[in-house]
Amino acid sequence: MSRLHKTLLSASVALLGLNGCGGTDLPDAETGSTRQGMEAAALLPVPGCLITSLDADGDGICDIVETVLGTNPNSTDTDGDRLSDYAEAYGVGGIDLAGLGANPRRKDIFVEADYYPGLQPSLAMRNRVTTAFANAPVTNYDGSTGITLHLVVDQQIAAADADSDLSPVWTDFDVIKGKYFAASRAPFFHYMLFANRYNGGNSSGISRGIPAHDFIVTLGFIGGGTELQLAGTLMHELGHNIGLRHGGNDDSNYKPNYLSIMNYEYQFYGFGIGGLNNVLDYSRVRVASFSEAAVNEGAAFSPVAPTTEADLAKISGLRFNNVQVTGNASTNLDFNGNTLIDAATYTRDFNRSGAANNVFPASQNDWLALAYDGGGQIGFATPGLSQDLGREELFLVAPEKMEPCLTVDERTGR
Repeated sequence: MSRLHKTLLSASVALLGLNGCGGTDLPDAETGSTRQGMEAAALLPVPGCLITSLDADGDGICDIVETVLGTNPNSTDTDGDRLSDYAEAYGVGGIDLAGLGANPRRKDIFVEADYYPGLQPSLAMRNRVTTAFANAPVTNYDGSTGITLHLVVDQQIAAADADSDLSPVWTDFDVIKGKYFAASRAPFFHYMLFANRYNGGNSSGISRGIPAHDFIVTLGFIGGGTELQLAGTLMHELGHNIGLRHGGNDDSNYKPNYLSIMNYEYQFYGFGIGGLNNVLDYSRVRVASFSEAAVNEGAAFSPVAPTTEADLAKISGLRFNNVQVTGNASTNLDFNGNTLIDAATYTRDFNRSGAANNVFPASQNDWLALAYDGGGQIGFATPGLSQDLGREELFLVAPEKMEPCLTVDERTGR
């Protein structure tokens, strides 16, 4: 029994005594419903809950124990991360999420990472990504900010199974996944591989749709990539898994006013934020629409409330047309990289369309737009979680519609 479980048991029993609800009989195990073709795991009785105890949200945790946990007795998923309160506090199907650090009052994302020989991800690389999530401008039910990303490095793929070219990508991926990924983790964990390449190309990685359950990082063909390249690509592909597109809420890449690791300009580089360089981040600001036909370097970008000019001023290290430029997102931004702040407005083709007349709509705050359901596969081990998140379809981009992500020059690694 984990320390959390022991603490909850002691506290809940004490609370039951204080409320005159004594007795030690426990109810029969409750069985969760079946969704998406997955057999739901049985829910074990919660210590401190009687068969007669009120459970307003029907999540298997009685209201008295929810008071001890500090969770919402009227919600099966207090923190909104698609992992039920029961699963995060007590585990399901032999998966001890609490023991792995889950908190039902703070958003958690779990990823199992397996790797080819020679491609084991370093702790420093993983820390870049987990730190980015920890610093996310996301408010939790417990009053904290940030998201806890659990990157669980599990095992090395045997050399005999490490297909040097996953082709067709998801057919070959599924052979490895079926052997190395425990099915009991599927309702809680995304699954990823650090691999060599896929479909004979030089793509840095791909997600199995948007949002999705699976993704791969394929920089093995350039020797594995640098720490920053690997971290940026991992965060980029995970971003697709949690609902982000190359333009945030659309597929328009290289949008100059979209300041996110999902924009190819920043996948390998990150941003300058708060005096630090190469910081990985999804967009934390909303930037007003921007026209290629009227570039004003002095004015730079304009914020959309609640984003302010002060928020934009914190973001530097910006890149356009594959060149990092001086200035910040609020003012005096050298869009064309000529080391001057041009007084006159001008036109510039930012998205490589061949024309400089595009108008890009206002960009979103990515951190407030995440979808945690993994394309309908995360969160279905226990009852009480609805499949419908308000989308007409499970996927914003279906797996078969995904295009290869950032192509890397095998000679230069860029």
